[in-house]
Amino acid sequence: MTQKATEGALPGLRAATDHDVQGGEYFGPGGRWEMKGSPVAVSPITKSYDVMDADQLWKVSEELTGVTYPFNN
Repeated sequence: MTQKATEGALPGLRAATDHDVQGGEYFGPGGRWEMKGSPVAVSPITKSYDVMDADQLWKVSEELTGVTYPFNN
C-alpha cells in the first residue's frame, strides 16, 4: 500500500542475494515506521517467534505445495 510492488520486493531480494546477510536476519523497509524505503536489517515482530504458528504454516505449506521434507529431530 505504501510503495510500489517492485520496491516492496527489495527486502526479500536483499535477504536472498546479499553475501553479508547472516542467518536469522530480517529485512524490511528502512523508512518511517518501516513502511517504505530501502531495505535494512530490522527487528522481527514477536509473533514471528511463535513455534505453534510456524508449525501450522509449515504443515499448510506442505499440503498446498505437495512437497514434504523429512526431519531428524
